[in-house]
Amino acid sequence: MAVENSWNSTKLLATAVGSGVVLVAVAKFVRRIFAEKPKEYPKDVVILFQVPRRAISPNLSPFAIKLETYLRMAKIPYQNEYSRKMSPKSKTPWIMLNGKVYSDSQFIIEFLNKEFNVNLSKHLTPKEKAVARSMFKMSEESLYWAFILSRWVYSYGDPTILNIAPFNRYILWRIKFHVARMCYYQGYGRHTEAEVETICRQDLKALSDHLGDNPYLMGNQPCEEDCAVFGMLAMMWMMPETAFAAKIVQENDYPNVTAYFERMKNDHWPDYELQT
Repeated sequence: MAVENSWNSTKLLATAVGSGVVLVAVAKFVRRIFAEKPKEYPKDVVILFQVPRRAISPNLSPFAIKLETYLRMAKIPYQNEYSRKMSPKSKTPWIMLNGKVYSDSQFIIEFLNKEFNVNLSKHLTPKEKAVARSMFKMSEESLYWAFILSRWVYSYGDPTILNIAPFNRYILWRIKFHVARMCYYQGYGRHTEAEVETICRQDLKALSDHLGDNPYLMGNQPCEEDCAVFGMLAMMWMMPETAFAAKIVQENDYPNVTAYFERMKNDHWPDYELQT
């Protein structure tokens, strides 16, 4: 009897295991049938992944504006893919070209320069290229930190920020916390708001003094670095009302910087204020 019970138990176990295997196999088969197929993109077209547009600006990220301005200026065929999905480096924007993914706006530009044989700064001398790079680096390594502190940290609680960023208050608090921590470790977050505003004004004055009467960063013809500077300046025109950067825009102490921004916008973004 014991042997028979053992045999019956073994059969039940085998049946259960077998049923489980079948169920798993069926589940996998169903998933394969109904799984979303990878989206197909046209060959040799840059697929630009960036967060969705806002009515006030092409993008909340100055690096996305920089990269899309470059694509427009270089006349490289591209297609927007609006998504909150980040790149393998946990950054946005990023691109896909012929199935391969590339991250970081500047590395992407350098890659596309080679891939499409583009050189937007070929008219510059080595010395002019050095100056252009210094303006570009000042924008992305100094103005950027001042601007994000002005927007996300010092202006936290300003109700107009909800018109700029489509987030609820908890998400905004998380952004403030994350930005404040990043800026603290970077260094600017250890300064007072007044000190950061002083840095911002000094950077803008340096840009203004350099521009002079030039229509573009390095003279009468735009160069690659104009894309980065324009993208960064775009942040100033989408600040909460209480942000010191918004106050700088209203005061218009640097009219040639304002004119430069408007010129770049008119040249490459006729649809700037038509985003949805």
